[in-house]
Amino acid sequence: MVDPEQERSSSSPSVEIEQVARRKGGRPGEEIEVVLTDASSFFVAMRVWEEAPFHDGDTIDEERWESILARSRLFQVRSRAMSLLARSEHSRFLLRRKLLQRELDAAAVDRVLDELEESGALCDQRFAIGWVRSRLRSHPEGRAHLAGGLRDRGVDGALAERAIDIALNELSVTMADSARACAQRLARRRALSVDEMRDRLHRRGFATAIARRVAEEFGEAGTDPEERYDRHE
Repeated sequence: MVDPEQERSSSSPSVEIEQVARRKGGRPGEEIEVVLTDASSFFVAMRVWEEAPFHDGDTIDEERWESILARSRLFQVRSRAMSLLARSEHSRFLLRRKLLQRELDAAAVDRVLDELEESGALCDQRFAIGWVRSRLRSHPEGRAHLAGGLRDRGVDGALAERAIDIALNELSVTMADSARACAQRLARRRALSVDEMRDRLHRRGFATAIARRVAEEFGEAGTDPEERYDRHE
């Protein structure tokens, strides 16, 4: 008499391994390419394969095979995400977009991003503060533009405003100081009237009152761009 468990096992769906190929370079993490007898092929993370190796000609039940692929997708996403974060801070939105552009599994991407946020490796606030700090140093602009730039990068509005305040405090500057730095750069390019300077500053995202005040300071300081802002440096 046939054991019911054996009968169910023998009739359960399975996949047949045609070939386990050599490691493939140029993809996130170390991987092997697995070719099935139906000519389909898949990339499996080397670490996942090493935990329970399979070889040419092996037959694997479908449940185990799906588990191998799922774990490999997570490993691939995690490896790529950590590689990108090692180069620079990212917001969750930016990192997700880059990972999906690499045609990685969306469900695996979201799960890995959740894990990275929980561990602190991915942090929108840390990204936002660093981005604002860099922007204020290299390309001074007003609060409206800074907040808009962060929103474009997926940072929540309230978090963006908080990040701007923190970055300003860390740099010991005010929005007026940033406007003066912006005005100084503008003045070096060409001569501007008070009204022109005010309009330029306003277009750079500075509040109307700040743009007007700094433009008036600009007018009072004379026309020599080298002397114009000495008192504010």
